[in-house]
Amino acid sequence: MTLNGDGMRSDGSAGLFAPYAARPHLRITTVYSTSWVCDPAGLPPGRRSPTDMLNFGRLTRFYDMAQEQLPRVLRRESLDCASLVCQRWRTDAPADATLWHFLHPSGQVLVALTLDVPLSLVESVPLMEDLYYASIECAGVPLEQLAGERVGCVPGPGPVPGFLPERHQLVFRSVTTPEEAPDDDTVQRVIYRSDLPYRPEFSSIVYPAELNRRPTTVGALGPYASLICGHQDYIENSVLLSAVQTVGSATRLREIREVAHSYGHRFRSRPEGERDTHRRRTTLEAISDGLSHLELELSYSVETGGDIGTLVPALRVESFHNALYSAMGLTERSTVIGQMLTRLSNAIAAELTSVESAEQRAGDRRRIRTVVAVTFVTTITGTLSLLFGFFGINAQQVDEERSMFDDRYTPIYALIAVIVACALAIFGGMRWHELRTERRERGHPSAREDIHGLLAREFGAVILDPARMTASPARPGVPDPRPPDGTPRPSGASTP
Repeated sequence: MTLNGDGMRSDGSAGLFAPYAARPHLRITTVYSTSWVCDPAGLPPGRRSPTDMLNFGRLTRFYDMAQEQLPRVLRRESLDCASLVCQRWRTDAPADATLWHFLHPSGQVLVALTLDVPLSLVESVPLMEDLYYASIECAGVPLEQLAGERVGCVPGPGPVPGFLPERHQLVFRSVTTPEEAPDDDTVQRVIYRSDLPYRPEFSSIVYPAELNRRPTTVGALGPYASLICGHQDYIENSVLLSAVQTVGSATRLREIREVAHSYGHRFRSRPEGERDTHRRRTTLEAISDGLSHLELELSYSVETGGDIGTLVPALRVESFHNALYSAMGLTERSTVIGQMLTRLSNAIAAELTSVESAEQRAGDRRRIRTVVAVTFVTTITGTLSLLFGFFGINAQQVDEERSMFDDRYTPIYALIAVIVACALAIFGGMRWHELRTERRERGHPSAREDIHGLLAREFGAVILDPARMTASPARPGVPDPRPPDGTPRPSGASTP
């Protein structure tokens, strides 16, 4: 018993696996990242799995098990194809149009627009260009505004937050015979969205092995577009979900980088003369707490999202997901940003150590002052006890007929005065030494200086004052390469 290309038995009985997709039109799906976020914990109970609105065939069980770690479908809406207007593409209306809203595990909302169009691969290039830049309207409403209204994002007085730079296009096509499979030149025209020839040795297109195993299957990936031909519907849905996962991870990675850069700028631009250790510690602790959140988000929303094979044991799904992650450069970028976070954390830890050292020195000085004050009080108390004890003894040196302020007792008063003077001198000397030490520490170069001051101190770099810079004077004898009307001369033109 054998199977034909549609996955059916040769005797006409039921097949062992899903047949290959056999749609009559070309399907183009564009995934857009957005600036909208939603807490996944607040979703209704009926929207917990991507299998609610997408067919994954025999992989449904695995997608249900990993529903908390994969994107979810928030809503799906069919659009009026006759009301769609593009900027470049002006031919027939699409046969079908669907607007999707997905929720990334990180809480990022993504939008996808799926169009079924009666076009060939090369003819779809202008439409792909319009879809990539969202140059499409539905009933006179731009796609970005329409997608925002569907999730409750009402335009305000300022600019409307909408689509972000991260996006990816998926082109699906049915193939029944090896002759219908697109050649390399057609593939590159679709991936690069340019109807121009190319040199194969200078191409960044990736061909995952498992997606190109059969003579009638093609899988080609680029950083911004992918072409999938001749696969089953559940594989196409898996590819769509992987693209949503990857675009969402790319968006979160860029946001982590921007926040980390702002933290680094805040750390480097902190006041040089700030002496309040409590304020310094509060600032550093706030940055350190933010970095801990960024590192956790980098691990769970970006790095973990690159592994699909652990959740869905399917070679074609894993092959596409890993290749797309690599084609979009997320693996290398997450490594670089992870190193940025680690080094910034180390710098903040070193600064916190410096703050702790300053606080410890200040605490030591406070303890010394307390000890000196207690010692001073003890000295005075002991001195008075000595004085009153002297007058209270029963001895011939104490005459009960004489006043305690008699000149006869001058030596004992002089001794007490010397003791008190010595105590005051000791306290004043220690305070003077403390103030001198603080002034010396403030004048000593510290770790809080910027990188330019560090280079100037350690390597002799010269720091220039931008306010003293003047414009470069015109060099006499050098002709102006522009003609009198101000337009630039063509390359190679002689100067009159």
